[in-house]
Amino acid sequence: MDKSTVRHFFRLMGDRENGDAMNNRSYYRNVALMDCNQQIDEEPLIVNCAGFCGFDTPFQTRNRDGRADYYLQFVTTGKLQVWIDGTLQIMEAGDFLLTRPKTPYSYFIREGESMGYLWIHFTGFHAGRLLSRLQLEPGRIYTADNIEKVKERFDFLFGEFTNRQRGFDDACASRLTQILVCLSRAAATGDTGAERKLTTLAWLHGHFADNISMGELAAMEHLSESRYRSVFRSQTGFSPSEYRIALRMQHACDLLATTGRSITDISAACGYGDVLYFTRLFKQKIGVPPGEYRNRGRTAADPPRNPAAEPVLTEEEAI
Repeated sequence: MDKSTVRHFFRLMGDRENGDAMNNRSYYRNVALMDCNQQIDEEPLIVNCAGFCGFDTPFQTRNRDGRADYYLQFVTTGKLQVWIDGTLQIMEAGDFLLTRPKTPYSYFIREGESMGYLWIHFTGFHAGRLLSRLQLEPGRIYTADNIEKVKERFDFLFGEFTNRQRGFDDACASRLTQILVCLSRAAATGDTGAERKLTTLAWLHGHFADNISMGELAAMEHLSESRYRSVFRSQTGFSPSEYRIALRMQHACDLLATTGRSITDISAACGYGDVLYFTRLFKQKIGVPPGEYRNRGRTAADPPRNPAAEPVLTEEEAI
């Protein structure tokens, strides 16, 4: 296959996932292997393949065994729903995710939605060290607001695949490093979202006893979970879990001070079905057990301890 044929092949190569593709592009280091699903330990950093996927009809990708290389996804438009460690999360424009080799992954879009994302599969004995130095943790969704700058870096990488000049592998490794550095810096110094008003803050004040997940709260704000957690902390100083605990403890103090309801009833009213767990958590946060708090005649004006001062007892409170 001559160079002009190779270039034409790369331009026309579409994504092979289920669904109708729109303006898809795929570039492969080794055309014969097509998906280039390789682990290469002899080279420091190799880009196996890269491209862009866009869909305006439902589609789903599921790889139960994962790939042999690292996988980078950067969402440019719309929403991409992904499963991470058994939890469904939503990636939006500007969000990116790294997946380790041999790690199962699954993602999809629903009926009536459209989205696009840039992607790279890469390998090499330096790959893991590079991510560690850049403080990019696979399996975590990050947000970078400089979408156009990131897209420009991807275009430079695609250009290396199209032209395939001398030093191709080294040039692609350099382009990949530039992309990862750009993403790392954007994730570390990007907009915290402090100016955005979260509607879920008011919602939590009226529904703190509900057992709602982090994903559901983030979806209400049309944010990814990582972005929602960052914006929430920038506005309140607490994580969503810490904030909800504080609301529950304040409500418990109010009920203990102003009513004769039993500890079991108050526990349930605050969202805790296990009264023993509620009692332990109340003592941890307030300083005394619920019964002693009532007997001491403390008022509802007495504030609970800073909910961030001590760790939560169990994962039950993680939202």
